[in-house]
Amino acid sequence: MLVNNDLELRKYLPNVLATVEGESSLFDKLDFFLSAAERWLAENFTGTPVLVKISAMEEAAPMRTLACQIVVADAFSRAIPSLDLVLTPNGFGIVSNNNIAPASADRVNRLIKSLITNRDSLLDQLLSLLPEADGWLESAQSQFFANTLFPRFNLVTLLGLNQEVWRNYQSLRLQLISIEDELAEKYISRELYRRFRQHVLLRSTTAEELTIIQSLQQVEIDLLAGKPLNYRLLISLVDCIRKNTEDFPEWQTSSTAQYFRQQSFRSEKKSGGYWW
Repeated sequence: MLVNNDLELRKYLPNVLATVEGESSLFDKLDFFLSAAERWLAENFTGTPVLVKISAMEEAAPMRTLACQIVVADAFSRAIPSLDLVLTPNGFGIVSNNNIAPASADRVNRLIKSLITNRDSLLDQLLSLLPEADGWLESAQSQFFANTLFPRFNLVTLLGLNQEVWRNYQSLRLQLISIEDELAEKYISRELYRRFRQHVLLRSTTAEELTIIQSLQQVEIDLLAGKPLNYRLLISLVDCIRKNTEDFPEWQTSSTAQYFRQQSFRSEKKSGGYWW
């Protein structure tokens, strides 16, 4: 859907030699991997209906350009291990000639890592645009990223991880869901967390929300990093939410709010004691 010919493919791949007459084009060699990369992008990020809409956009549209770059980087990283191998009657051989020597394994591995790093950076940029795509907010892929206060990859980089960002995001997200569920149940309420997540995804947070959200995000990052729970900060956030009834009405009627309401004792004749 996105990359349909050799000329378009080469726009996104620097330092690739021209195809010799009679040789298979680079597009032909990568065709299978490009299809696999598109399916991967649809399954994990856009959903197929949205990807179809992106592919129909003008060539220079930022969302389409990013999607093309992602697909090519992912496809090329998958294809590299097999591009310099040919199957002969006697087994596999390395493609070589008198002018160009095969790259070392270290250089090839660095290239693959570089492609994955670039792909993940482009994915993060695409995630910032996808809420604007028609139908994406209703997709299962949108809900995946809307389930925490970190719908983008800064969750990973804030922990000092700069390699395999997408893979690390998936692992950290599972841990984060458990952390947020507990913080919601005991302090912030599920109702407010649901609202905060949606507004972070849409980048529509109010000034009052942002103060709370940024503090919660720091608490979560600290917990993921193995630091102890910042109990004082959480109690101060609860106090701010509790007193600000106009901006955070959901909390006031939540089950979580019951934990923070003082229970008074009424002295009656049938009680075991009297209080003055």
